[in-house]
Amino acid sequence: MDDPKWLAFYGMLQVNARIVERVGQRMERETGLPPAWFEVLAQLHDGRVRMGELAESLTLSRGGATRLIARMEEAGLVEREVPKEDRRATYAHITEAGDAALLRAKPVHLAAVEELFSRHVDDDEAAVLRDVYARVLLGNGIECGPVTDGYLEQQ
Repeated sequence: MDDPKWLAFYGMLQVNARIVERVGQRMERETGLPPAWFEVLAQLHDGRVRMGELAESLTLSRGGATRLIARMEEAGLVEREVPKEDRRATYAHITEAGDAALLRAKPVHLAAVEELFSRHVDDDEAAVLRDVYARVLLGNGIECGPVTDGYLEQQ
């Protein structure tokens, strides 16, 4: 397998599987916050999110997202609400305790990402990676927050 595009794809898989796992292990060890919980809190930090959109952004089934949010709700980090104007919709939003947990975990997360990823990539390489990921995602009809939003603004 010496096709450079396949090797790039395989390298992305390896970085994702191994580095994300190490970041998550460090986060959980140092903060007690599972990596999936950190991701949910980070996505809810700027406001409530519809459960279906949250499930899609987390690459979980709706049922998986519902179970995850239920566990986080039991821990007091998030709440679910059904708006009066649309009883079919359910939103999740972060609580004060969730906000505090996110603020405690964020420096640990950023330090782990710096140590395990960022220090090995310069700014120009990071920009190229981001642009490539954005093109691949958008080419497959997938929008992904800051990755594709920033890319679209540049176009």
